[in-house]
Amino acid sequence: MNFIKKIYEKNVDEKVHQKFVRYSVGEFEKEEFMIKKGSSFVQIKAGFEYLDVMFDLIAQCVNEDVSLNGVIVTKNKIINELNEFGIEPKKITGKKYTIEATMNKEKFKEFVEKLNSCFLLLKLKSGKYSISVKKSIPKPGKIVEKFVTAKFDLNDLDLIKKEFLFDIKVDNFKDISIKHTYIIDEIIIPDEFKNNPEEARLNAKRKGRIIRKIDIDGKTEEKEIELLA
Repeated sequence: MNFIKKIYEKNVDEKVHQKFVRYSVGEFEKEEFMIKKGSSFVQIKAGFEYLDVMFDLIAQCVNEDVSLNGVIVTKNKIINELNEFGIEPKKITGKKYTIEATMNKEKFKEFVEKLNSCFLLLKLKSGKYSISVKKSIPKPGKIVEKFVTAKFDLNDLDLIKKEFLFDIKVDNFKDISIKHTYIIDEIIIPDEFKNNPEEARLNAKRKGRIIRKIDIDGKTEEKEIELLA
């Protein structure tokens, strides 16, 4: 599920928490999140932090075989996991695994779930569905627009609206732009980690708000979400 929606629903889990570990107190403008509706497709362009969201969402939607190629970046050794899916890496360089693979939709869903802690810098193609990504992970604090581009079938529009337009009512549209600003007012450190700077950074919660500026075909409205993650 979209991590912004999880925060909105006060359903914060460890995966959502990890999205905010690198933030200090301050105000942070994020990449533009764009939804374009065509005659037979819906296209999303978004920043790096939505990479896993796009793979999770497309894994729910595809109904044909999936072809993948590119690089998986991870701190963990994943050779055994890849072998489970019949994938022999073309190259392993440090934390990067270069792969090329084709699998059915059921295996692809398992693949996304199994490697959910990895960064999938993979090009994907499956019928009407596709994902393209930039070739390297952005440095912390660097804004990279359109890091991931995903294309869905128009039949998935209701699902996309449910995931990303959860706090507004919208029927028909051509282009939607959402700009998020994270405002971190306080870092809450659990008592047991206060004497360990690294553990404190990793386990502390960020408290503040998320400002959502939503432009629908030129008409703009602003929403605010309480943040505790």
